[in-house]
Amino acid sequence: MTSEPVTVLGSELRMMDSKHTGRQYRITISLPLGYSRSPDEGWPFNNTPAKWSVVYVLDGNQYFGLVTDIIRPMAWCGSTSDAIVVGIGYPEDRDPIEAFREYFTRRNADLTPVRDEAEEKSMEAQHKRPVPTGDSGNFLKFIKDELIPMIEKDFRADPSRRILVGHSYGGLFALFSLFEASELFNALIVGSPTLSYGNRFTFQREEAFAKEHKQLPANVYLYVGELEEDIHDTTMTDTLRLAAIMQGRKYEGLSLVKQVFQDQNHCEVAAVGFQGGLKRALKK
Repeated sequence: MTSEPVTVLGSELRMMDSKHTGRQYRITISLPLGYSRSPDEGWPFNNTPAKWSVVYVLDGNQYFGLVTDIIRPMAWCGSTSDAIVVGIGYPEDRDPIEAFREYFTRRNADLTPVRDEAEEKSMEAQHKRPVPTGDSGNFLKFIKDELIPMIEKDFRADPSRRILVGHSYGGLFALFSLFEASELFNALIVGSPTLSYGNRFTFQREEAFAKEHKQLPANVYLYVGELEEDIHDTTMTDTLRLAAIMQGRKYEGLSLVKQVFQDQNHCEVAAVGFQGGLKRALKK
């Protein structure tokens, strides 16, 4: 008996070196199963568009397959559209434990907006490797200047239908991108953002943004789990507070939906949060 690695149907892998971050990325791309079909193909590949929405998934090592397999069957019933899915991840070692440690620590540099030396020391002690932080600015440049142009050159991607999905530190980065480059994504699915990070950096950045901008043209789906709240964890309170602040600003062009999922903790809520956000972002 022979064995082969399991793969996501209709997907491919590309390795990209970024000039902005100086790091390498594992880019996983899945195409809609009807991507190459004619518009008159039978169900569920009928009514295929000339160009497709693109869902960019942070923490692609963990969530690329999950997001792909949420979108595909959801689209079969016709209320949402299928999409190209792009997972933004990191090179993987053959050893699963080492692969986890590598991508779990690599993300700290890309997804955090400012340096946190205490976080670096804690993570380095736990995972036995340097864990730099605070390079979201260059990571955003990589996505904007290198990744998106490659996707829109090589695939039938709709530049007006870019969707960013991020959970935890990924949610923190999604909010960073919202205030630094609000025009880049049509919709953002922001899950359980780590708003306590960097002396509550996101609250400070939003306040500074509000002083200079009356407009914030974006569709934001902000979710959190009911169980993300105890004496040590204020994720739910922080998330709802940020939503209230942003809604209170009355930004022109902002559509913000907040969702609290009952009986869900920080790790569990990603799946239901992604599904809820994707249903809204890909609605026909």
